[in-house]
Amino acid sequence: MEYRARWENGCLRLLSNQGPELAEGELVTVSIDRDRSGKSHRHQFAWIKDAWASLPEALHDMPWAETAETLRKHALIATGFSQVYTLDCGANATARRVKAALLAAEVKAHGYALGQVQGPVVRIWTPESQSLRAMGGDRFKESKNAILDWISAQIGVAPEELRRAAA
Repeated sequence: MEYRARWENGCLRLLSNQGPELAEGELVTVSIDRDRSGKSHRHQFAWIKDAWASLPEALHDMPWAETAETLRKHALIATGFSQVYTLDCGANATARRVKAALLAAEVKAHGYALGQVQGPVVRIWTPESQSLRAMGGDRFKESKNAILDWISAQIGVAPEELRRAAA
């Protein structure tokens, strides 16, 4: 269970109309993950846009280079900030048909997805959402740094250079 909360007047208050299912007096562990700033969120999208505009010509035809957004989502998958599911279809031909259908559905739902067939097995990857609601401050910082490193390597610049260019 995850809930957002706010510290007010010495009390941690849940930001939800429906509380967790707890027994009266039950003790729980709470971990604190501070929200990220809008400035950090905007900064990430600025350097991704700059990086996308600077992609080497040899990468322009890559499926993930179509837009700055597909670049970001591919980088999330490439760095492990993704969900993956595996399905055994029993036969390679079936797996290929299933992959096509699943990939189309996931692209429609997430804007970007990757699929792979290995024999009778299909794997589909979708990027984690970086929305304020879906990803707290710590996880966002981890993902931002990971995709910064990955994208920097693709365009051949140091991560610090890309970070500074969009500041």
